[in-house]
Amino acid sequence: MRTRAWCLGTRGVPMKVKTEQVSLPYIDNAKAILITLGINLGVVFLFNWPEGITFAGVMWDSLFCVIITTIIDMWIVYASLKKIRAWGGMPSQVPVSRLMQRLPRNPFALGAVYIVFFGALTIGINADILWFFDMWEMNFAQWMVYKLVYATVLSVKITEYCIFRYVQPDWVEAVPPDTEMRKGLPVKPVKDPLPKVGVFKEMFGSVTGNIAMNIIIGSVLGGIVLKADGSVVIAPITVESMPITGLIFGFITGILVTNGVVKEMNAGIFASCPEIPETAVTDKCFVWMPVGRIALTCFVCVCVMAFSAAALWSIMMLLNITVMNFYQFTVFITVYASILSKPLSCALIRRCVQPDYIRYTLRALTPAIDPSASQSCPE
Repeated sequence: MRTRAWCLGTRGVPMKVKTEQVSLPYIDNAKAILITLGINLGVVFLFNWPEGITFAGVMWDSLFCVIITTIIDMWIVYASLKKIRAWGGMPSQVPVSRLMQRLPRNPFALGAVYIVFFGALTIGINADILWFFDMWEMNFAQWMVYKLVYATVLSVKITEYCIFRYVQPDWVEAVPPDTEMRKGLPVKPVKDPLPKVGVFKEMFGSVTGNIAMNIIIGSVLGGIVLKADGSVVIAPITVESMPITGLIFGFITGILVTNGVVKEMNAGIFASCPEIPETAVTDKCFVWMPVGRIALTCFVCVCVMAFSAAALWSIMMLLNITVMNFYQFTVFITVYASILSKPLSCALIRRCVQPDYIRYTLRALTPAIDPSASQSCPE
């Protein structure tokens, strides 16, 4: 979720915040994802226990997984949005997409289109991953974890695209809503999940940034050696060295993610200047985390360092990868970073919307801007 000014109101805390919040899914997709995961994991146990799976088996499984996931997600999304459309609860701010409106309205026809598209995409991606990491077969434990990850991502994306098709004006306006029930409903913008040029720029920047960081770290730790003739030797990454790599990576990630989120959240808090009552409800799952920027950064760094050191080593052991060359490691750590940053950012955002954090931030930021206005906020 990206916002121009972060939404600060949660769990009944009244705040005067002007937000530009965008989201997808527009409806709760937990049900669809859990059902698809349960069925897909059942297929793993039914057909791959206890031998595991081969490269060809993964390709066939990718196709069947797309078919199962599309049918379930389409059925749940279409049924839910059809009911919401009937009483006028559809989102009022939707990026209109000509491409999506050219797709069929009928869920069976749309499902067939999605099966073809996501089937080819999933098979291609899985084939590239297995080939790139030289994984021509997986035992049952390896395959179950791999299937769990890729089936989750697949279900989330298919759900997003199902929803995005059925929030388009050509389908929404086909049935006039109940205007009386529509009155007073909150405005709920919906983001466009279609990939943009900026996404590929960010991906390219992430990969090149990781390459540069790996070269710097390797030079410091001795993994990269510059010979007298000017040639550079890059030593492969072994499973034994992965915990140290995880510690360094966790430290850097903790600083960058925490700094980015806290900076954005603090700007939103000071711009909105919310009034937090003393009886405001707090979320006990996050309120115990530090409120000071330095203390919070240190806390996050320690947690991410410990987690990454254990997780990266465990993933290599689970996938039976003892050595990775420089390019394999770059792709590996880039994917890991993109996955890790999402829940980490969400946790930091949840911490920053707690009443105690907002009060602390307002007290800390206001005097820094205007010492004579310690209790005032900008208009």
